[in-house]
Order: sequence, then C-alpha cells, then structure tokens
Amino acid sequence: MKTNNRTTLFIDSKIMDTIKQIAVNKDTTQTKIINDYLKQGIEKEPTNKFKIRFIVKPDPTKNIDDIISSIEAPNEFNPLEAIREIRTRKS
Repeated sequence: MKTNNRTTLFIDSKIMDTIKQIAVNKDTTQTKIINDYLKQGIEKEPTNKFKIRFIVKPDPTKNIDDIISSIEAPNEFNPLEAIREIRTRKS
C-alpha cells in the first residue's frame, strides 16, 4: 500500500524554478518531478552498506558520543578495517 508523507523542505530557489519549468514542460506536478528525481538519486546510491558518505560539514557543537548509540552495524563489520580504509583514502 502506497502512502504519502507531508514534509517541509527548504529548496534552493533556482532548483525550484527549474522543477517548475520541468513540470510545465512535462504537463505534470512539481511533486511528481521531485519524487521522480529523488527516486532516481536513491537508486544510484551505492548498495555497500559499509560505506558512509558525509555530505555536510561536521557540526563543532556536536559530540560523537551524541550519535554513537544511534549507529548500528552488521555483526561482520570490522571497525579497525574501516578506520584503516578511511585513513588510506585521505593520504
């Protein structure tokens, strides 16, 4: 069963203008365009659940201890190996 969720998003005005133009050109709604593009973006995400990409700058007011309990990893996850992999990427 398909359900819809209502939410508030703050979208850059240039992106919103483009979405409006695309919706008019395709004779559809802005909501459908946004949903379609979000689905396409999600489908392109890597499926490897061990790789996490941070797309925002870290918040200096947040402490890692605040989020530790919210992170779950599969039993076969090796944190030392993950740290080594991250460190080798930076160099």
